[in-house]
Amino acid sequence: MEKTLISAHMGGSVVVGEAAADRYRRAIAIGVDYVEFDVRRTRDHVTVIAHDDRTGSGRAFRDYAYGDLASELGGEALTFEELLAVTAGRVGLHVDLKETGYEAEIVSLALGSSPLEKLVITGGDEVVRIVKQQFPHVRAGLSLGDDVTRLAPWLKVGVRLSELFPRRRLERCRADFVAVHHRLADLTVLRYCERSGTPAWIWTVDDERDIARFLADRRVAAIITNRPEVALPLRSA
Repeated sequence: MEKTLISAHMGGSVVVGEAAADRYRRAIAIGVDYVEFDVRRTRDHVTVIAHDDRTGSGRAFRDYAYGDLASELGGEALTFEELLAVTAGRVGLHVDLKETGYEAEIVSLALGSSPLEKLVITGGDEVVRIVKQQFPHVRAGLSLGDDVTRLAPWLKVGVRLSELFPRRRLERCRADFVAVHHRLADLTVLRYCERSGTPAWIWTVDDERDIARFLADRRVAAIITNRPEVALPLRSA
């Protein structure tokens, strides 16, 4: 059986005083298969690494010029190009695209730094559809488990049903795999993946018992975790 891949989401692995780039160096040094990161774009079209859509001050990344953003974030400021310089040839890239409109630019830059087999893209339906249309050989996964707290109750039901039973969405966007929240995976999605032969990447798995359980589940291709230092020894054991 192939080993379960580990994709490190470094947002939960913050060390006080540690620069953002050093978190990725740390993940590479301990031997993760992929580093996972989100990209966003500033007002002056600089692509930056950012999980949330706003800084701690509450201002959206898209409203900043990069110079102002870097002044506010200090060592936490990290551009996509700077991250690629850190990761180039050393680890797989797991790019989570939260925004649409510049997919081709991001994928092209990533391919300039990473072998095709070491690159995966995840995102919503439109992101995956565009990536597969323009880069059919790049692996792209449909993210399931969106935050629906702001939706009207009747809309929440529709979204959750489409995630629990994702066949039509996967076919429409031509996704190669699913990237699914661990709670949805346990409910129905892993059973669907097993029946359909669809690889499943599970996010974000941080509880040690859950990490061990998903690593042992033959239906799981990869786990995404903020605790790679816990996941790697468990996989070896």
